[in-house]
Amino acid sequence: MLSTPTSRKLLIILIAVGLVGSSVAFATTSAPSNADANQVTQVGETQDSTFVRVLHASPDAPAVDVRVENETVASNVSFGTVSEYLELQAGTYNVSIVAAENASTVVFDDEVAFEPRTVTTIAASGEISEGANTSFEPVRYQDDAFTPANDTSAISVVHLSPDAPAVDVTAANGSVVLADNVTFQNGSDYVAVPAGNYTVEIRPATATDDGPVVYSANVSLDAGEAYSAFAVGYLNVEDAPAETPFEVLVTEDATFSLQLPGEDEPANETTTEEETTTEDAETTTEEETTTEEAETTTEEETTTEEAETTTEEETTTEEAETTTEEETTTEEAETTTEEETTTEEAETTTEEETTTEEAETIVEN
Repeated sequence: MLSTPTSRKLLIILIAVGLVGSSVAFATTSAPSNADANQVTQVGETQDSTFVRVLHASPDAPAVDVRVENETVASNVSFGTVSEYLELQAGTYNVSIVAAENASTVVFDDEVAFEPRTVTTIAASGEISEGANTSFEPVRYQDDAFTPANDTSAISVVHLSPDAPAVDVTAANGSVVLADNVTFQNGSDYVAVPAGNYTVEIRPATATDDGPVVYSANVSLDAGEAYSAFAVGYLNVEDAPAETPFEVLVTEDATFSLQLPGEDEPANETTTEEETTTEDAETTTEEETTTEEAETTTEEETTTEEAETTTEEETTTEEAETTTEEETTTEEAETTTEEETTTEEAETTTEEETTTEEAETIVEN
């Protein structure tokens, strides 16, 4: 069985979960608010918060509206319906339950106190018909299961069938006892069981928990979750004031995780995933930035190399042109020299010829 140790204190984490098949619509009010179906709320941040949900378990009552301080917080709640959790500030409130189709028909109206840091299911139970065996009465149950380990589940059994006797609830052909001797309007403590699929067996209570099975239902319990199994409706419909047969409603409950002083904070998988994603994104951004810087550097280096190559080519061209000009100048100089030399030789030859002619003239004379 699961119980709450009185010597333990500090951080409680409330996981407010939605109910499968819930069809309740909530009105918007200034004080109450609905807990998100998948929201993880740390109650330590609002120590005066309390969470409440409503179950319609009166088999002969019509659909009802639930009011808190004259504000409708759950409308047209029909038999077998469980609302989502509603967040309130701890305190005392006027709670009224009226027929959905006739608000003047009030089936309950009283002051109800809600303690801080609690999670409560209020079941509209009993009967409203004249001459019924039970009277209509809202009954409160504390959803106080610790969050089960990863491979286990927790389950509590609540007896809300007006004509059923005290019951034992078993599984696996009686080899697993889930609840023992549960009477009308009472609930068993949570018990831890391995997660998995079970056939739940309802038996009249006996000392050995082996009475005949009067009803069975298949349930699936997920790892790390807590559940309440509500036995509702009439076991003997033929003699009942309404044709509402017996059934078992299995709801997923809020759970608590306890952190003792000196222990590490419970891991928040959502936060861890978000941080990991952020780190990955930052790493990717850094890598992209590095890549861009590298590409920019490469482009700059390429541009520089091209510029240097161009400069070298221009320099080479200029040198080549200079060399060509020098060579041209040299050739022109050489040509000029050769022409001058030729001219000088020609002049010398002319002078020699002139001298020769003069000599010949002298000889002739």
